[in-house]
Amino acid sequence: MNIKGGYEEHLLGFLSLYETTSNDGYIGSLLITDFQGIPQEFRCTHPIKPTAVQKVLYGDSLEPFIGVNLCGSSLLKSTQTVPSILIVDKNYLIDIRKITTFPVIYVRKAGETIDLSLSEGNKIGKRDRIDPPNSKSHPLIIISHPDFSDDLSVAKKILEKIFIILDPLEPFHRMLKAIEVLGKQDKIFK
Repeated sequence: MNIKGGYEEHLLGFLSLYETTSNDGYIGSLLITDFQGIPQEFRCTHPIKPTAVQKVLYGDSLEPFIGVNLCGSSLLKSTQTVPSILIVDKNYLIDIRKITTFPVIYVRKAGETIDLSLSEGNKIGKRDRIDPPNSKSHPLIIISHPDFSDDLSVAKKILEKIFIILDPLEPFHRMLKAIEVLGKQDKIFK
């Protein structure tokens, strides 16, 4: 399939935070793909297991702190490949934009609710909708960081072209499966 406009050169980054299968910790994961979804680089953190006291002290800020400050920043610093845009599947991960030089976009299926309790200051940036090119996919809502609203138009142009080939939410399922495989191979990832 031919994609016009040089989108073939864009690399897509996908960042997420997953709970361990034992539900006692979190694993950060970063996948960078080409425009077709072919992996170029994959990284994940060792599980971060907060203590009971840390869970109480951090409260609702625990997951955002782990996702952005502990996992997200270290994963992005360690990567050898720089994405054109970074797609996140949790609204609090949008705050990673404060330390990147490239656009970061929160993507979700249209109609899903947003948990504002985990957003910094409960702020949500500009949003737009991308309709799928076929009936296999769901319409998507894309949201920029409130301080980087220009990211929205840049990301929308890229994602509309790429959505023809790749559902921007699909790589998150692959990342989860990869972490599950790691958990079966090495008990530290459980």
